[in-house]
Amino acid sequence: MVNIDLKVLKDMGLYNNSIIIFDRGYYSEDMFRELYFYRWPVELKYKELKSRFAMEEFSGATTVSIQQEFYINMLLSNLASLIKNEADEEIQISAKSTNKFRYQANRAFIIERIKNIVPKILCGLFELSIIEQLYIDAVRCRSQLLPGRSFPRKKLKSKGRSHFRNKKVSF
Repeated sequence: MVNIDLKVLKDMGLYNNSIIIFDRGYYSEDMFRELYFYRWPVELKYKELKSRFAMEEFSGATTVSIQQEFYINMLLSNLASLIKNEADEEIQISAKSTNKFRYQANRAFIIERIKNIVPKILCGLFELSIIEQLYIDAVRCRSQLLPGRSFPRKKLKSKGRSHFRNKKVSF
């Protein structure tokens, strides 16, 4: 195995791009398939950070402001994940055996609410108890899991690159 590391964003020390070349005879297709399914949640988290939290669109120009935005977005993402996991457990516990479908908490609902609530908590406009209300609302606002889709998804037109537009609202 050959591992080539390229440092990206050396000032921040956050990213490390790696290119890994594998010996095809040593690694089986089943091993790669298993690794792919371990990687899938990571890819979904990247998608969430890029699309829901606009992680690539920084409003600041200095290293410190970019780091602050990065860490506040990670905090918001982790809070949303904690609330979603707790709400999912509550939904599973309260699910009836006669339900035709399974349900989960609506991640988009939780993310949008947490993005609006946390700055107001930090400014002293809301108390921490508002997070409990968000949890209760997340249990009520749930999404249906549709197993085995039998129709193809519609292809959306790509919007193109949206880097460096600086339209993200800062806190």
